[in-house]
Amino acid sequence: MHELGIAGSVLEAVRERAATERARIIRVGVRIGPLAGVDRNSLAFCFDAIVKGSEFEPLALEVEDGAADELALSFLDLEDQ
Repeated sequence: MHELGIAGSVLEAVRERAATERARIIRVGVRIGPLAGVDRNSLAFCFDAIVKGSEFEPLALEVEDGAADELALSFLDLEDQ
């Protein structure tokens, strides 16, 4: 199940950006193309599992349609201060 690894990579990117921005990230977007070989439901499940109980809870994952084999971080929403 490589979705767990992808979820971990997304969370690591969030962690790095949160440290750089010194802000709380509340939502992260990922673009997944139909040929990327990623099961969206499995990714969402894995992401929720690794966020639960962490300093990032209740970080939300939003999956967007991508092109071909695209798999990319598309956005990070910061909490208004």
